[in-house]
Amino acid sequence: MNNISDKSSNNPMLKNIGAFLLISAIFVVGIYIGRMNPDPKELDAKGYSITGDLKSEFENVDVNILWEVWQKLEDEHISSEIDPKNLIYGAVKGMVNSLDDPYTAFLEPSEVSDYKDSNAGEYQGIGATLKQEGSYVGVESPVDKSPAQKAGMKAGDLILKVDDKDMYNKSLYEAVSLIRGEAGTNVKIEIFRPADQKEYTFNITREKIDIDNIELEDLGNGYLKIKLYKFTESDIQEFIKMWDSVVSQALAKNPKGIIIDLRNNPGGYVSGVEYVLGDFIPAGKIALIEETKNGVRTEHLIQRNGRLLNVPTVVMVNSGSASASEIFAGAIQDYGRGKIIGQKTVGKGVEQKLVTLSDGSLLQVVFQKWLTPMGKNISKEDPITPDLIVEDENLNDQKAIEILLGSN
Repeated sequence: MNNISDKSSNNPMLKNIGAFLLISAIFVVGIYIGRMNPDPKELDAKGYSITGDLKSEFENVDVNILWEVWQKLEDEHISSEIDPKNLIYGAVKGMVNSLDDPYTAFLEPSEVSDYKDSNAGEYQGIGATLKQEGSYVGVESPVDKSPAQKAGMKAGDLILKVDDKDMYNKSLYEAVSLIRGEAGTNVKIEIFRPADQKEYTFNITREKIDIDNIELEDLGNGYLKIKLYKFTESDIQEFIKMWDSVVSQALAKNPKGIIIDLRNNPGGYVSGVEYVLGDFIPAGKIALIEETKNGVRTEHLIQRNGRLLNVPTVVMVNSGSASASEIFAGAIQDYGRGKIIGQKTVGKGVEQKLVTLSDGSLLQVVFQKWLTPMGKNISKEDPITPDLIVEDENLNDQKAIEILLGSN
């Protein structure tokens, strides 16, 4: 699940922070093919024709080999029914995968609706965000209270098999297509857990994943916990409306302290996390910094006067907290606005943008990185490290309240 910054509401290219899902690189309409100049009669006999911009070279790279292989497959492969669209999409995905970037990916038109459904927070499946991890698909964040979490899946697990189908060298969306399914049906998932070097098998009953995205819990004695499952909703305005409602409810209780629970939160709208930060950090302060491949930096400043500026705050994170969650935790930590507790985060300090292509497919490509207010780029090697490490998540509420008691 990625984080979608909605600078795109008036722009066809949605901008993502880092994610959970992956989608990438265009090679479809206007494809650059080699200069073989095929015989139209021969193509007509195969039942299709090749269209697009025929070029022999692109940036001094001879791409004729692509067309050569295409022709050889048509001529030599034993299959008599080669789907040309599959060849094109296969070429696109191969090109994208060659970047070895887990946050850049390509979605065929048939995969786009599932992606949009999962971003809106309602779909049928096991409730986990996935990412590409080398030759396997891995678990980025199991959604709290989801079938995946209840079964025992954890962030970092590598998926070896789905219903006995080997997942080696399978794409993210091949794995998703097998794992997703109607509520009430079962799926068997075999994983390898790098943390303990063991394999596990989970038999999971799929459910309708319909999450109340923001929840307020009264812990008693004036202490409240706000659980943020992700920084997205059907659109950014709906997310802001939901957040404002929860803050109003919290203020009505005159809180002594607030815990922001971002465990297993995979991210969301950049504008969403900026807005939430505005309730904790004064106007004019930096929320995050974006940096392009050319080193050009853009500072994002808090634009409003917050309602929780003087309320003591603790932020919970874990190994499933990614992207927008890390933006929030990083800003709180940089300014000393509150304590971060839990486990080290995913380390997803990049932004993606979504581009809808002419055939309905979708490209998600990493185009810049983000930095904390003090200039730290979050990465897998250098994620958010909590001020207090708490490995047993059952102790998080207790530890958070202890910290809040000490600040009053």
